[in-house]
Amino acid sequence: MKKTLILLLALAISLCAGAQPSQRQKMIHMAAERIAAQIEVPESSREAFITLYQRYKGESAEIVRAKAPSGVDPESAAELKILDDFEKSRKLLSLRKAYYFKFREILEASQIQKMYDLERTAQGPAPR
Repeated sequence: MKKTLILLLALAISLCAGAQPSQRQKMIHMAAERIAAQIEVPESSREAFITLYQRYKGESAEIVRAKAPSGVDPESAAELKILDDFEKSRKLLSLRKAYYFKFREILEASQIQKMYDLERTAQGPAPR
């Protein structure tokens, strides 16, 4: 009985874990549609924008979720975390710059700026 319960629990967890990426993709798609409407992307470019935005957010998420190396003692762990944060920031900036030029093919610069502002607003205030 105990083994069956553990097996069912493990199955439920694996099913939930498998469903999360698709839920995340749906949320990104909904955000892309909302942003497209708010920055007034023309209907002729809307699908291209949504597809590009989803790729952009997917690549950003991969960078953010990358596992940081860990140290054996608290001091080296802290240093590794700081250095990893620097590297992630550099990668995110590089990605953002690369995607700026891709977005620029279908959007005006003012629309891209508004998109960035909307993303910042959605994230809430920066932690202090």
